[in-house]
Amino acid sequence: MLAPMQPVTGGRFSLSLEGQDEASARYALSLATAGSEWLAHAVVAVADGSVDTSGWSGDAGVPPPWLLQYARSALRMAWHQHAEVGWPRRITRWRDQPARGGSESSGA
Repeated sequence: MLAPMQPVTGGRFSLSLEGQDEASARYALSLATAGSEWLAHAVVAVADGSVDTSGWSGDAGVPPPWLLQYARSALRMAWHQHAEVGWPRRITRWRDQPARGGSESSGA
């Protein structure tokens, strides 16, 4: 599994197709923020598009939920499209960390 380059801000996820059959597609999953990296495997069920991640490794415990949610969303989109275009071999995206609720200034 190749880890993505660490971003300066936000986070990056990378998915690499490891295999597929009539029941599922299996991806190597890499997540990275400025200070940490995580590796795992993700399995997408063909029947319902559910995504299961397992086997996290990295020195920072579990990854931030916001970054994992972006990766899960990309896999769900791939599931919606796989019947027409097949499973993508690789998906890599950078995403900004969501603002914390209510942290925007009103300017007053």
